[in-house]
Amino acid sequence: MKLSEALAAVQRRQGADPVHTHYLVCGCQPLHLGTFLQAHLLVRIPDAGVALETGLYGDFAGNLYRAAQSPAIGSAAVLEWADIDPRLGLRSAGGWTASAKADVLAVSKDQFARILDASAQLAVRMPVAFCPPTLPLPPLGHTAGHQASAFELDLAEQLASFLARLGRLPGVCLLHAARLESLATGVPRLDPKMELAAGFPYTLPFASALAEALAAALHPAPPKKGLITDLDDTLWSGIVGEIGPDAVSWRQETHTQAHGLYQQMLGHLADCGVLVGACSKNELEPVRGALARPDLYFDPKALFPIEVSWGSKSQGIARILEAWNIAPDAVVFIDDNPMELAEVERAFPGMTCLRFPGNEPARVWELLQHLRDRFGKPSLSEEDRLRATSLRAAGELRQEAESADPAEFLRALRGKVALAYRRDPSDARPLELINKTNQFNLNGERIGEGEWKRMLEADGAILSVASYEDRFGPLGKIAVLVASPHGERRLRVSHWVMSCRAFSRRIEHHTLDNLFRKTNADEIVFDFRPTPRNGPLQEFLAAIGALPGDGASCRITRTAFDSALAGDDLPHDVVEEAG
Repeated sequence: MKLSEALAAVQRRQGADPVHTHYLVCGCQPLHLGTFLQAHLLVRIPDAGVALETGLYGDFAGNLYRAAQSPAIGSAAVLEWADIDPRLGLRSAGGWTASAKADVLAVSKDQFARILDASAQLAVRMPVAFCPPTLPLPPLGHTAGHQASAFELDLAEQLASFLARLGRLPGVCLLHAARLESLATGVPRLDPKMELAAGFPYTLPFASALAEALAAALHPAPPKKGLITDLDDTLWSGIVGEIGPDAVSWRQETHTQAHGLYQQMLGHLADCGVLVGACSKNELEPVRGALARPDLYFDPKALFPIEVSWGSKSQGIARILEAWNIAPDAVVFIDDNPMELAEVERAFPGMTCLRFPGNEPARVWELLQHLRDRFGKPSLSEEDRLRATSLRAAGELRQEAESADPAEFLRALRGKVALAYRRDPSDARPLELINKTNQFNLNGERIGEGEWKRMLEADGAILSVASYEDRFGPLGKIAVLVASPHGERRLRVSHWVMSCRAFSRRIEHHTLDNLFRKTNADEIVFDFRPTPRNGPLQEFLAAIGALPGDGASCRITRTAFDSALAGDDLPHDVVEEAG
């Protein structure tokens, strides 16, 4: 992005409402970096304005503390060597003597500790995108430039130790140095003239690339949920129905290791909670034979479901989507055949369809990097580990439910619902559910991490998180409800979501019943808004009488809710976990 484009983007959105305030933490003069950051944030937040706060020149650690006291919903922190010790920058005349170097190492150790403490305090209140030093050290080593000096290695060791601790702080997103390098390939970073004249050290192209990376870290795209892969010439090299299960290959000795790399990536994604399925035009027996080979680079149990037939790929993918109960736009489909990709893309316009580039290691490597970006998330939860297992169990549950009395079947599940009322900003799962769930979703509103933390800080805020398990196994945390006082003995529910994996088990009834009992409220008002996907939520609200036919209001009294239950005993054991 050019500076003129960034200025125009910021000007166009002046006066936009709402305004999302962000804090730029740096020790230099923010100048054009601030302009670029605003512009790139506007790209990431298309329906709002962006205001930017900055701190004091030369006080990086102090600015972190100031940001923690600000109303910002996100913070971008850009650390440079001059912020660790001014003698490591161009504007200081402190000298580079041997004694000065020893003192720099002592000062830097203390400064890293102070920055770590300040970053931890800031991350409690808002997400922090943190960029480690990008500019070179001054030429103060005794060695020639191609050889690292002991002083530089000591500084690098301190930095590595600091970053290792910083990157593990909840709420901190540490920019990846290699990715930042790729965004600014061939672009000079340091502008000595601007640094000396105005205290702004970056070239304009690099400032734009840095701002883009910070904005992406603060407002990442929602991760995809599932990957559906072709088999022949994708998961392995060769047509299994023609050459047999023993002849398809994916190993170094057959020069088909690119397929082995792809297998390893699928196994890694499955371990991270991504749903991985397979869809192939094939005969089932040779496919089973290939997937039974002990030299696969991943556990074939990670593939669920496996659709093998001679029908169209879109038909098989439709069955996988039904088993997963997720929307096409949350899925990536990979196939080596452009015609198959085009057919699936026509059937599911929102699905991401990518071509497997054959046995071309360089392009396969690019694909793996792309998949990391599509499916990456800041942290992994217990629910990620349980996801695939619970989907298999859901299939068994549906089969049993089809031939049983609904009420008796639910009681036979021996279900346990745990309702926790803890406002814990370090727990990423509630916000993840709100921003990923579509079908049982009160209004479809997405929330940024900073906004979420502000919501939890509000006086009287109630956060109810439901976990569930039954004889089919645990589902983990599967429902979130956010409420606040709304007059005397009334509550307003602003957000309520439940994972599709928990449908049809009356967990929503237990949640509402417990909320009435815990708060002693007489009435609950819902911030309901219909969306193209929240039909299950609408059906529930209509069933209990909370959603009138005209949709004009959405509320229910405790008396009406008890009447809707009509004396029906809810099926599961409930445990309430207080905050």
